[in-house]
Amino acid sequence: MRSFSFTAEHLATVLRLASYANEYAALLPLLLHAADADQDYTPLAAQFLLIERAYSAAIATGMHNTVVCAEDVPFYRLATLDRARLDETFLGTTQLDGLTAVCRQWPRGPVDADFHEPLASAVPSLLLSGSDDPVTPPAYGEAVHRELPRSRHLVLEGFGHGQLTAPCVDRLMSEFLERAAADGLDVSCIGKVRPQAFFTSVNGGPP
Repeated sequence: MRSFSFTAEHLATVLRLASYANEYAALLPLLLHAADADQDYTPLAAQFLLIERAYSAAIATGMHNTVVCAEDVPFYRLATLDRARLDETFLGTTQLDGLTAVCRQWPRGPVDADFHEPLASAVPSLLLSGSDDPVTPPAYGEAVHRELPRSRHLVLEGFGHGQLTAPCVDRLMSEFLERAAADGLDVSCIGKVRPQAFFTSVNGGPP
């Protein structure tokens, strides 16, 4: 049996990463209610352990650090960062401080001078966004769409980060690859897709 103290940092991790996917986000109200009403943090702690295990298996930490320390952290404006404002958020400065500490030691590769320039291409592209994505919102997709004249940008209402597993998206992806074109796709199913309803009990959402 494994035991540990469930801290504010563990809670912040669950809130952040569970909000990425609508399946996880649907559980949050029920889990938070148990913690608040019954002082039962076991469900939240269990989700943290599941997320930790899933991300440990899916992410190559060394590769992640190499990319982040070359392409992200060097461009942080630490001198003008409002740390007091960050402290008011549920994530605080923990992630920022952790990344900057790692990148002081981690080797990094070169970054091209035009790294932050918009990518312009005539290659057919299908762009997918979730309206509730907390990390790459639809505005980012629109910015890319403007530079890709043969692209189409679809926004799934109520979905978070990653839409490939949403109903009907697999068909759209398959058709896009077969046609090698975004124009002419029948995307009417996108308007009918809805995310998982919030769980009101362990049995799921309301009928």
